[in-house]
Amino acid sequence: MKSSDPSRDPATQGRLKAGIRLKLVGFLLPAAFLLVIAMAWAVTRVSEETIRSDMLQRGVSVSRVVALSAGYSILSGDRLAMDSLAAETKNSAQDIEYVAIRDMSDSILAHNIIVERGKPFSPPLHVQRMGTLLETQVDDVIRWGRDMIEFTTPIFFAGKRIGTVSMAISKASLVAAQRDIRKSVAVTALVFLILALFGTLLLSSLITTPVEKLSFGVNELAGGVEFHPIPVRGQDELGELTRNFNRMAETILRQKDRLSRYATELEEAYVATVHVLGASIDARDPYTMGHSTRVSHLACGLGKRLGFSPEEISHLGKACLFHDVGKIRTPDEILLKEQRLSSREMGVMRRHPEDGAEILQVAPSLHRYIPVVRYHHEWYNGKGYPEGIRDSQIPIHAQVIAIADAYDAMTSSRPYRKARTADEAVGEILLFRGTQFSPNLTDVFVRMVTRHPPKEDHEWRQIRL
Repeated sequence: MKSSDPSRDPATQGRLKAGIRLKLVGFLLPAAFLLVIAMAWAVTRVSEETIRSDMLQRGVSVSRVVALSAGYSILSGDRLAMDSLAAETKNSAQDIEYVAIRDMSDSILAHNIIVERGKPFSPPLHVQRMGTLLETQVDDVIRWGRDMIEFTTPIFFAGKRIGTVSMAISKASLVAAQRDIRKSVAVTALVFLILALFGTLLLSSLITTPVEKLSFGVNELAGGVEFHPIPVRGQDELGELTRNFNRMAETILRQKDRLSRYATELEEAYVATVHVLGASIDARDPYTMGHSTRVSHLACGLGKRLGFSPEEISHLGKACLFHDVGKIRTPDEILLKEQRLSSREMGVMRRHPEDGAEILQVAPSLHRYIPVVRYHHEWYNGKGYPEGIRDSQIPIHAQVIAIADAYDAMTSSRPYRKARTADEAVGEILLFRGTQFSPNLTDVFVRMVTRHPPKEDHEWRQIRL
């Protein structure tokens, strides 16, 4: 007797399976296509916007640092200092096209190309306004037949505008980075679509659970939470699809890491720019040559003995390079004076912590170092400067740099006195224990420099600056 149930008919079962397969193909392929296109579009847009924003922030920061540094040189007529500033800024990054410092009549006072000095500043052939950031005008221009992003920053001194800084960054690196990202995302999306096509043709009802897992993985990527690779349950097409989704996720995460490395390179560019300024300060005074490096060595050695993490020690070492950057605004007749400073001159010198904090303010990635730069001359008993804060109100890194700074200053020669011996410097630091310096930091520092001084050739090279 033949069965009357059509569901038991092999032909009917084949048609049902074919229908399910077609439905899966008809539903999953468009869904996968839209999902991949949406993810590719989102990743591309976010990546391109991040790179563009980082480049604009870097350009604005460098332009403003040059403007802050050039004010005194313009007023003092120091053409050599302005030419040096323009040339060193140009050489600090390969994609900087030019740096020009001009007066209020648009005559070029300094240029990284010496022959341009004294000429009128000529406008570019094409200008497209991009906006204004922190008083810096940003334009998309064509100059000398090349596409550039031009940054124009006014130079102020004592509240009065005295000139302008113009700087341009090539768009070639930005375009190349964006093109590489679009290519990587497109190839990944294409591979994933091809695998999705073959996977949906061969899968049946078992696809529901893996699709849910894929959706969960997409949500992890889109939500920015930690991504967990999806377990591969078989060696069939569905397992291959899952493996390739994991590969696509790894590609996206690699792109994210690449952007993070790009951000790190930007920070290193900021550090290099300010490091150049700090080195130029040391070079202005032969008696302080290498001071920042020695302070970094001592401070990082003390930080290691205080139990700082490697990341903290790295930040501490960078902060030491910036701690005297405010002296870029200190006039030469005060900074290089061979006699003791008068009370008025001391007041000018004591402004360098606040000047340094203002210089770092233009670079968001350097904001973490502002408290150290501002407060490294505060005293433990509240009688320091610029704000007279005390004890735990002073950031610990600022307290560490203060004691290292004092030790190196005492053991270095000055025009008006000879360098003290290590024992004499230690005695002076102990004399100010509990007044200028924290008692605990004083005790640890004294033990370090008297019993177990850090070996510069060994420890200093292990600190990543």
